[in-house]
Amino acid sequence: MPVDTRPSTPAMRTILAVDDDRAVLGMLDVVLRGAGYRVLTADGGWNAVRVYQDHAQPVDLLLTDVIMPDLTGPVVAQRLRSQQPDLPVLFLSGFHDADLVQRFVASKGFTLLPKPFTVDALLRVVRESME
Repeated sequence: MPVDTRPSTPAMRTILAVDDDRAVLGMLDVVLRGAGYRVLTADGGWNAVRVYQDHAQPVDLLLTDVIMPDLTGPVVAQRLRSQQPDLPVLFLSGFHDADLVQRFVASKGFTLLPKPFTVDALLRVVRESME
């Protein structure tokens, strides 16, 4: 049986947070850092790919909006998973047809947190996504 070598405390875990809405991105940064996580931020899909490539170590979670104008969250996840196949992905979506998005995300084995969400819900789903 493989041994889980991932860090167990938030301070030892790195989250790449991606959203094209800078207010949402700022809130994610503040909340996640406040919970003790290391946070990398990117204000769009292409920036997420750049930030990931510039980061010297694997990240523990990709937390990304689904719909972004430059590169969608699913495409970002696909690109990063081509370099880190076991990367957990948590999608955020404010898309009105959340059921459609949920079915897509579930079919790919990812998790979805619909917007708007509470801080408690965010932290719970983040923690669960990295288990």
